[in-house]
Amino acid sequence: MGNLAQLFETGEQTSQKGHFRNLVLIARHDGNILTSESNLLMSLANKLSLTKEQIKEIIDHPEEYPAIPPYSAEERHERFVQLIQMGLIDGIMTAEEEKFIRKLAISIGLTEDWIQSHLKMIIEKLQKGIKRDEILASL
Repeated sequence: MGNLAQLFETGEQTSQKGHFRNLVLIARHDGNILTSESNLLMSLANKLSLTKEQIKEIIDHPEEYPAIPPYSAEERHERFVQLIQMGLIDGIMTAEEEKFIRKLAISIGLTEDWIQSHLKMIIEKLQKGIKRDEILASL
């Protein structure tokens, strides 16, 4: 971290790296990153337009990337759903993982009340196989 290119990053690029960092932290929360978690990370990294070098750097050093809240409510909601999706990728979300996701959700600008009123519903929909886009449309 700390190269010349990073000095010229946009706020959106920095925010995307911070979001990827949050996803990495969730994947690592219960130990090693599983194959299913790695696959989801790579899919979301592609959506965030991260390079292979950026992905490796963030996975190796997540503590060096701040969580920057997105500007729009829609982006915050999408990121929240992605955080939950990462927490559920191994089939279970422990109480500790849920608590950690709540903490990350607050760091991206969601209120505790909003989180409380939407978390369980999003978990249930993801467990039923409902696609992220459909969940976002219902928020």
